[in-house]
Amino acid sequence: MIKRNQIFWKLSAAFICTILLVLAAEILLGKINSLSSGRYLQISLIITIAVLLGSASAWFFVKYFIQHPTSKLSNEMNKLADGMNKLADKEFDFRLDENEKDDFGMLASSFNDMAEMLSLSQSELEKTRDYLQGILESSGDIIITVFPSGKIRTFNKGAENALGYRRVDIIGEPIEILFADPHERDAAIEKLTQTDNVVNFETRFLTKSGEIRDVLLSISQIRNSTGAIIGTIGISKDITRVSRLQVQLVQSQRLAAIGEVFTGVQHSLKNMLNACKGGAYMVRIGLKKDDRSMFEEGWEIVSEGISSMTNMSTDMLKYVREWKPNFERVELDNTLAEIDRVIKQTAKDKGVNFQLNVPPELPSVICDARMIHTAVMDIVSNAMDACLWKEYTDGELPELILGAYPDDDGQNLVIEVKDNGCGMTEEVKKNIFAPFFSTKSKSGTGLGLAITSRMIGIHNGKFDVDSEPDKGTIFRIVLPIDGTDKH
Repeated sequence: MIKRNQIFWKLSAAFICTILLVLAAEILLGKINSLSSGRYLQISLIITIAVLLGSASAWFFVKYFIQHPTSKLSNEMNKLADGMNKLADKEFDFRLDENEKDDFGMLASSFNDMAEMLSLSQSELEKTRDYLQGILESSGDIIITVFPSGKIRTFNKGAENALGYRRVDIIGEPIEILFADPHERDAAIEKLTQTDNVVNFETRFLTKSGEIRDVLLSISQIRNSTGAIIGTIGISKDITRVSRLQVQLVQSQRLAAIGEVFTGVQHSLKNMLNACKGGAYMVRIGLKKDDRSMFEEGWEIVSEGISSMTNMSTDMLKYVREWKPNFERVELDNTLAEIDRVIKQTAKDKGVNFQLNVPPELPSVICDARMIHTAVMDIVSNAMDACLWKEYTDGELPELILGAYPDDDGQNLVIEVKDNGCGMTEEVKKNIFAPFFSTKSKSGTGLGLAITSRMIGIHNGKFDVDSEPDKGTIFRIVLPIDGTDKH
């Protein structure tokens, strides 16, 4: 409304000045006509007065309606430009004078509103920055950001404490100097090219004093608002103490396993030696009485005892040794097909119907193929024995099925060994993986499934066993398709 009133009054003033000039011209022309008879002096005077009046009117018009507003506009625009420069310099407390009630006052008010909004936004940004900075500094983890060039950009307090560097000394340095093996960083970045983040990558950092620290490193790419990569952030957890405790735990478990072995050995050897003593006694009596049948029976008992001790010795070495698996991506359908070729004829000779049931396009698995082959063969052999120990009736025949399939979520591969043999009671099922527990009175050492359990455990796999006496047993080996976290 103010702007409209100002325009109205300016136009009115201009209109009045125009009318005055026209009237003055009319009067002068009339006077000139009436005095044309020779009163030249008066005519000259009148013309001079008219020119002076016109000049005065023109000067007034230009002064107050053109020059003054233009000068005011220039001053206000200079103030506005100065204010914008101050805002650009983050001087958000600057304000323009709002005393004027015209358009310039409205412009100053809008400018001040914008400055207030920017001041509030800047304050919120500073609070957010301080909050995030506080989180980074209070974290005990090693948090480092890196430029795309590979130079260290930020280095938090947790990194200083863990690695011994001061941030003023390390910022701007190549990130590779922190790795015990720079190639491990290259491997992590190679994985990062396939996705925006790499989680729990095991590597080793080198401290300023030369000490090696085991860490779990998670790296993510940093992108700006347009999606362009502007660097990476790495968050590392120092697991040196945990790693050492794990090594000590493994050593303790090995010692405990050795203790279990010797306890079992003492019991098993006692039984085997007693059998050998009995066999030797029969051999001695057979020789003394020249009884060949007693001699042969005694010698068979001695031979079985020697064979059992030999097998137990071999299994003991397998059970207590440190396993060093060779993890690689394996097509397990080939492994199972090899087991099928080895076992099918043996099963047929013993009257057991053996079947291999593997679907096409079985997913490959990261594992040690040799270990998986051994573990599956052991379970298949036990299943065949279970079939031979059962007396089948009503036309039922011994049957053994080896199969494999991915689980419902596609994260694991299940290898299944199913038989319709003698089955197991709940008590037997609880102890089948315990060292030196055996249901084979003569030939078993009780270490077969214990060894198999260790092999599957190394793969972060597990067993699932269903069994019912006189109905049969289902062994399921569940293996992670992508292997363990330590392959």
